[in-house]
Amino acid sequence: MKKNRLNIIIIAICGIAMLLVTVVADGPMVILNALISAKPVYLICAGLCMVLYWVLEASTFHSVCRGINSSISYKDCFKTSMIGQLFNCITPFASGGQPMQAYRLVKCGMPLGQASCALLAKFIIYQLVLTFYSLVVIFLKLKFFLAEVSGFALLILLGFTINLIVMFLIVGIGFFPKITTKFLIAISNLLGKIKIVKNVEALNKKIIVETEKFYENFAIIKANPKRFILPSLITVVQLTAFFTVPYFVCLSLSVTHVSLLTIICAAAFVLLISSFVPLPGGAGGAEGGFYLFFGMFFVHSGILSVAIVLWRILTFYLPIVAGMCFSRASSPKSVTSAECA
Repeated sequence: MKKNRLNIIIIAICGIAMLLVTVVADGPMVILNALISAKPVYLICAGLCMVLYWVLEASTFHSVCRGINSSISYKDCFKTSMIGQLFNCITPFASGGQPMQAYRLVKCGMPLGQASCALLAKFIIYQLVLTFYSLVVIFLKLKFFLAEVSGFALLILLGFTINLIVMFLIVGIGFFPKITTKFLIAISNLLGKIKIVKNVEALNKKIIVETEKFYENFAIIKANPKRFILPSLITVVQLTAFFTVPYFVCLSLSVTHVSLLTIICAAAFVLLISSFVPLPGGAGGAEGGFYLFFGMFFVHSGILSVAIVLWRILTFYLPIVAGMCFSRASSPKSVTSAECA
């Protein structure tokens, strides 16, 4: 709880800082005029894209659960997904979502092993789809962004390399658990020698336990690979809905000369870079990435600042608020067998 409170404080500070920097840099009148002139119909469309993103998130999870023969309802999958949205946003590297989702699934009567397997399958699907999605957008718009964005190649190489490392670790533990465990322990020992990790022995024990759990759950997933084709396709549409949000933000601010495909690719690059910023919600990295990749589309810096604020409200602060509503409604005191039936 203390860690979550600290993360919420960090998020609040980042949000206030973002607003202050925006007002100071461009002036309150410029910001106010940009907000007044924003077309609400497009902002509503952007909001609906986020709702679609949540619906598809729950659909992916429900499809995965059905793939492992779980009878959990779509309603509970949606509630669980929304709780995950909250804790993904308020914890570094979105690390808090899955434990809270597993906790709620168990409260709803789902066996812990089955819940862990479903969450693992969903994570693997998301990571694989995001990696291949990134490959496609790099192929489509590499030349364009190389010419327009300073340092683009280095940033994308870094983001894509980290994604690949995560994907290879998943595959490595799933197919070569002993080799991967030895590799992770070697890294742990190295971090201990350079004084980054204090209790190396405890970390090594945790690595062994977690990799064994991962391998056991991965074995279930490997036994039914075809059942995860549909959730993979749903995830593609889900990511596209998320990447379409800034397109409607641009339209609301009268930026109409940019194609939807270009905006989707730019948004994908922003996610690729900001996903591994070690702050809740990729704070700082997300705003900086948006400024870097979307700055070319805006003539006035004041309009760009407003776009960043609107985009961040829709894709980060809105999920926190919505997730808090579902989290309170699904707190341990209110979770009953009837609700989870």
